[in-house]
Amino acid sequence: MTQGMTTDAPETLFTDNAQPSGNEEQSQTQQPWYSSLGDDYKNHPSIQKFSDANGLAKSYLSLESMMGQDKIPVPKDDNDTQAWQIYNKAFGVPENADKYELKTPENFGDIGDLKDFKEIMLKRRIPQKEAQGILEDYLGALDAMKQGQIQKFNEQSAQTSKELRAEWGLKYDENINSAKNFLEKMSGNKEEFDYFNNKIGNDPMFVKLLAKMGGSISEGSLGGLEGQGGNSFTKTPADAKAALDKILNDPTDAYWAGSKNKRNDMSWCKQHNLTYVSETERKARVAHVQSLLQMNQG
Repeated sequence: MTQGMTTDAPETLFTDNAQPSGNEEQSQTQQPWYSSLGDDYKNHPSIQKFSDANGLAKSYLSLESMMGQDKIPVPKDDNDTQAWQIYNKAFGVPENADKYELKTPENFGDIGDLKDFKEIMLKRRIPQKEAQGILEDYLGALDAMKQGQIQKFNEQSAQTSKELRAEWGLKYDENINSAKNFLEKMSGNKEEFDYFNNKIGNDPMFVKLLAKMGGSISEGSLGGLEGQGGNSFTKTPADAKAALDKILNDPTDAYWAGSKNKRNDMSWCKQHNLTYVSETERKARVAHVQSLLQMNQG
């Protein structure tokens, strides 16, 4: 080594030996934009949620633009009468149930004044327009349900008819008429007949039972079974005379339907607690009387 040389690392072109200035030594921490506000404002969460002053300004201008619009107070509870009055007026809820003007679809005809429905709409604070829409939707659902029931009834009727035709064959019409006549006789009026027919008219077991019961009753006697087996229509002259006298001396008998009594009128039968007599049954009773006259002559 050459005498006088130092052992310090040589200075190179890439060595920065400059000393930092005083400003660079003091790193300044970035302060939030709201730091210059008063303590009550800068510490408030609603202010701190904005990332800069522009966000706050935008929110303020949006709020200011809404100040001229109508405002609807939110009712505190059901007893906040004043707030509810403002709400009802704003949304078109009538003052009372009678103020609802509702129209029913033409296919429903007249279904009354809808008083109960209107009361419900008012209780739920439903506006006029919405109440009309709810009514139409409700009636539409009822109509769809009714049509579905009719379709189901018709399908059951077709299935019952198919089963009975397969079982009865050529006697189908005769047995059906027998079942129908028996049901008519047991019903006090058309309303009762329709009711029972709708309830059991599509049940094969009940139809067969009605046909059996109808067939077991004498065509000439509407009051009950004729005899106990064998040919129940054959009588001795004395028995025939007794049966004939009973019929002719009874003004309520089916033989006199339409003349001495009105058993051909369902309403009259219901009032007098008598069974209804169809024209077919009346003719059968007349034929029975004629047969009694022949048996009485021996």
